[in-house]
Amino acid sequence: MKEFFVIGSQTSKSLSPLIFNHWFNKYKIKAKYRYIEVDDDRFEAVLAKKLLKKNTKGFNVTIPFKKKIFKHIDTKNLHAKNIGAVNCVTVDGKIKGTNTDWLGYLNSIKKLKIKKNKKILILGYGGAAQAIIYGFFTKGYKDVHVFNRSKKKITVSRVNKFTKKYSLIDKHLKEADLIINTTPTNPLKKNQTKLIRKTTIISDIVYRPKETVFLKNFTENRKIYGISMLIEQAIPCFYQWFGFIPKTDDKLIKKINSKIQ
Repeated sequence: MKEFFVIGSQTSKSLSPLIFNHWFNKYKIKAKYRYIEVDDDRFEAVLAKKLLKKNTKGFNVTIPFKKKIFKHIDTKNLHAKNIGAVNCVTVDGKIKGTNTDWLGYLNSIKKLKIKKNKKILILGYGGAAQAIIYGFFTKGYKDVHVFNRSKKKITVSRVNKFTKKYSLIDKHLKEADLIINTTPTNPLKKNQTKLIRKTTIISDIVYRPKETVFLKNFTENRKIYGISMLIEQAIPCFYQWFGFIPKTDDKLIKKINSKIQ
């Protein structure tokens, strides 16, 4: 039986096994998807052991190893190189790495048809944020602003910009069309959330719980939930491994919703 897995520091909480095993059952694929939870000290040894197994055909990489995995990759596609992180690995003779996070986020908001002149705020500058930023710049969005607790150079997609301080965010909040929280907490103060228009779309990439501490502040705004990105980034991974696009059916959504409420 073919083996797939997600490896990271908190993968026991991941819904990736639920998603992929649902698709394996749906399409009668003889494969199993598991989680592997490791700390930094054990990552190299555990991964090396897995890569030696003939039935290991692919895996996902999550926090905090999306950059550390690079040394194990034989070939990286353009997106992984430009973002500087790999979240999807295919094992087929050679070890191939790509990044589907950027595509996952863009596809999660695809139906909204957000115009390229709209103002977008990204809160936080971790690995997932870098992929999202890359996606927006790749698709031609220019009015994108990144806020972080410490000043960082934005290195994705050859963009010569820096993150902004939260102390400067108030003016931007009033004008924002889309606000994306990529942090595990709520980086905005209560008085700052009141500056945001009711027409602003609010998004959080954390998917458990569905209504995060950040999202709970907005009762009238349209929301994009984190689970959308998780599903959408999984679809191109599945395609990489099996060559066709899986369907997100009602049965899968029902399974997921029972886990994230």
